[in-house]
Amino acid sequence: MRFRHYILLIVAAAMTLVSCERKDLLEPGHRHGNRIPFNIDIDIDVEVDPEIYFDSLFYSTTIKNTRSVTVITYPLDLDVPIETHVLDSLGGDIWLLPGNYHILAYTSDFYDLDGIFYYNMKDPFKAEAKTNQTLKTKDDNGVKSYDISEPDPLFAKLMENVEIKKGRDTTLKTTLNPLSYRYWFEVNVEGLDYITEAYLKIDGLYSSVSLADGEHNPDEYASQKVPATIHKDENKIKGEFLSFGPHQDDQVKNSMVLTFINGRTISVQLDDISPEIKRLVKGGEIIITQKIVINVGDDGSGFTPEVEDWEEENVVIPI
Repeated sequence: MRFRHYILLIVAAAMTLVSCERKDLLEPGHRHGNRIPFNIDIDIDVEVDPEIYFDSLFYSTTIKNTRSVTVITYPLDLDVPIETHVLDSLGGDIWLLPGNYHILAYTSDFYDLDGIFYYNMKDPFKAEAKTNQTLKTKDDNGVKSYDISEPDPLFAKLMENVEIKKGRDTTLKTTLNPLSYRYWFEVNVEGLDYITEAYLKIDGLYSSVSLADGEHNPDEYASQKVPATIHKDENKIKGEFLSFGPHQDDQVKNSMVLTFINGRTISVQLDDISPEIKRLVKGGEIIITQKIVINVGDDGSGFTPEVEDWEEENVVIPI
């Protein structure tokens, strides 16, 4: 009986040793690496030309609502794979072996359905973000034009040549920069009593953005549909949207088409204000100095917005 008791003690001790060893295998950082607390600073820091309006409060408020942050580690001197870590909200821990890394942190996780798509993520310097897009045209020089959907809020930062030292606690802190920018506009309109819906379509925008440095593909541009709200008491329509920014090539025009709907649809081409839009590299108010008059004809309330009821030369009137 006593012999059997000894056998059970020996088996229990052996199982304890195996369990400890298994824990080390499951958590390689416990023995061979460092557990790195990865904290992300919520203070948004972006270098912006002083002449360009920048809505910093909007971005600092928005990023606080992110639901997760993705961190990709790219080892530079280790024979280990690229790893993806997902942090809850703006902080958390990741496991890294001692060595040197490029580290890319980014988030667009603000809604149940993420409107941002990521490409070329195996190379941090080629990683880019896009939205839903449909190819419209491609010219002889390979320049492509797309219809794109509005991007979600997007923040990112690439940290280069980060050294993780063996046996030393390391805290990594970074500041995520916004890569989709907030724009807003308003248009003076008379005759809104007859309008049920309106939207703006703006052309000449960038179609994607680099996560590493915020640069864009110069061989692509895009148009984006922007819903507008009708303010009949002010005789205005207003709207705001996020964008990767206006294309900076002077050959790419930033055209704006305003569309009104009331059973039928009529579209109005606004004057070219490309220079004003292009200077808003990272967000701001698009100033539209035109007034639109919707002619209703002699019968007034019996207006039906058919094309022939709109006298084209009177639809857009400069203030």
